[in-house]
Amino acid sequence: MITNEIRCIAEQLKKSVNPQKIYLFGSFARNEEQADSDYDFYLVMSDSVTDRLSVSQKAYRALRGLKRRSVDIVVGSVSGFEERKTRKTLENIIDREGLVLYEK
Repeated sequence: MITNEIRCIAEQLKKSVNPQKIYLFGSFARNEEQADSDYDFYLVMSDSVTDRLSVSQKAYRALRGLKRRSVDIVVGSVSGFEERKTRKTLENIIDREGLVLYEK
């Protein structure tokens, strides 16, 4: 279920790290969230972005004070996502079950 909080988080992620695509995955994407569920986001970055750790850190900093639940952020590249989505990987699960919240 996409809540206003999820929309706000996606908007902040879009502004702060400029991803190519933002996915929501996990329990909220499957409408199976519980009271203690966290938000799971996968950020697909341009292949020219090589320092994914810095992107992740910047994304987490941008969300300080914005959320009531815990947030997990995974950062990948366009080509990496495309390559890995055909195998038994997290990207495969996200491709099948995730919800696209933003796409350039």
